[in-house]
Amino acid sequence: MFHDHPTAGHWGQNKTQALILREYAWPGLRLFVRDYCKSCTTCARSKAPRHLPYGTLKQLPIPERPWNSISMDLIEQLPNSGGYSAILVVVDRLTKQGIFIPTHDTLTASELADLFVMHVFSKHGVPSHVTSDRGSEFVSHFFRSLGKALDMRLHFTSGYHPEGDGQTERVNQTLEQYLRVYTNYQQANWSQLLPLAEFAYNNAPNATTGISPFFANKGYNPAISVHPERDLTSARAREFAVDLDELHSVLRQQIAEAQARYQVQADKHRLPAPDFKVGDQVYVRAEHIRTTRPSKKLSEKFLGPFPIIAQAGTHSFTLRLPESMRAVHPVFHVSQLEPATPNTIPGRVQPPPPPVLIDGEPEYEIAEILDSKIDRRRRSCQLLYLVRWAGYEGTDEETSWILATELGHAQELVADFHAAYPSKPGPLSRLS
Repeated sequence: MFHDHPTAGHWGQNKTQALILREYAWPGLRLFVRDYCKSCTTCARSKAPRHLPYGTLKQLPIPERPWNSISMDLIEQLPNSGGYSAILVVVDRLTKQGIFIPTHDTLTASELADLFVMHVFSKHGVPSHVTSDRGSEFVSHFFRSLGKALDMRLHFTSGYHPEGDGQTERVNQTLEQYLRVYTNYQQANWSQLLPLAEFAYNNAPNATTGISPFFANKGYNPAISVHPERDLTSARAREFAVDLDELHSVLRQQIAEAQARYQVQADKHRLPAPDFKVGDQVYVRAEHIRTTRPSKKLSEKFLGPFPIIAQAGTHSFTLRLPESMRAVHPVFHVSQLEPATPNTIPGRVQPPPPPVLIDGEPEYEIAEILDSKIDRRRRSCQLLYLVRWAGYEGTDEETSWILATELGHAQELVADFHAAYPSKPGPLSRLS
């Protein structure tokens, strides 16, 4: 009468308690109302959470030496320049040195390995870790092809599966900005500008380390002008006197301090995840699961509760879903879960959850949109998005390109992506 009935409204603890106190009072009323409201399954499914998202930031380990850990990505769909239409960007995570390699959109794993041998391995050897916004499938295919190209068995360490540190994306933006400034009107000379762009990037101080990537690798900064009157011998001697081991130790310290600052800022907007265990009951955010109900606005905010049957990763859990949700992948990131409070009210019978019918094709939860491009190889140019699937961290299916038309249920994520990267192809981009 004072909580569940339509005349009561399923209000929270304070309003429910106030309604009861108009007519009744007893010892322990406040605790009873608190437990009753917290364990109400209808409230849990229908009300939006009032707390920050769960899951604090997971940082990448700091590399021990230069070129031991790298990140890679492709800038695609560029105007034709000398037969090239894409750029392979490789960045060392310790020194921040970048290598910019012209290539094409249809680059295969074996071609990628050949480029890597020519431009990276020949100078720095084989890395132990590779991260990419394109996910673990991209990395694993690359390592297999690299092993074939070098005719050796490579031991790729995959002990951690981070969401990505965004390093290559930031370098991509810097490179695109450089080319935007210096390309000709037809934008046909960007491939000729890449060596100069690489030099300019590596010669400039990095925001994280405070020194140039060139200095971090070599122990000196390159000369960009000639001064005959200078004592070049003594000047170079002083520059070469840098102890690279000590320098790299300083770099690791500076990266650690930068990560700590970023961690503090990021975690201001997140909460530590609840200590979920196998057997716990949890609710799942319904935001990205399309059901047969006609209006998303009037649908439940959460589905469930469902039991946790396994911990799939450091931040993801496997749930036992009902048969009606067999098309939904059962692994969810902790940010998509809410703990279910068990009912402690004797004799209380709660209404069963409404049936969940998934609409049409299987629906998988999207954690983030990473990139967009226009596929001009199809008969009609189509807009594609690179998405990262929640719960697939560390698997070959973590990321994939999908058509924009398949993101009708994730328009908020699309809007967030284009707000962060307004220059990326979007729904209003020219497709011809």
